[in-house]
Amino acid sequence: MDYELIEDITHADVAVRVKGSSYNDLFIKSGRALMSEMVENSCEIAPVIIKEGVISGDNIELLYFEFLNEILFFKDADGILLLPESVTVIENNGEYKCSFRLAGEKIIRDKHIFRVDVKAVTMHRLRIYKEDDLYIGETVFDV
Repeated sequence: MDYELIEDITHADVAVRVKGSSYNDLFIKSGRALMSEMVENSCEIAPVIIKEGVISGDNIELLYFEFLNEILFFKDADGILLLPESVTVIENNGEYKCSFRLAGEKIIRDKHIFRVDVKAVTMHRLRIYKEDDLYIGETVFDV
């Protein structure tokens, strides 16, 4: 498991801490953590549907927030479970751009075992920071 649950932030929702070697790695692992908290067998999601996009902003934490909510948008709007395949985060003069490729499949109730339905990624205690050589993201999923 590439993330840990944070017990002292919230009791009603799910709080996670994810560590990555770069922003790219952090975003990928965070998207996988989000899906792992929702779907018990997320490793069985077949990469048959591809969704690509680009988001940008002047704040890395808001970009992280938007990226994770993109994954939830496709789940809620299109009934698709998606895992990050690739993410590229570039910073240029205080402006961040995130290009991503997500892969997954339509929700199959007999195949995908849901733990919880995450409704949103929240801004509550959301933060990204660097510690030694690791980028760390902490966020709360509203269930």
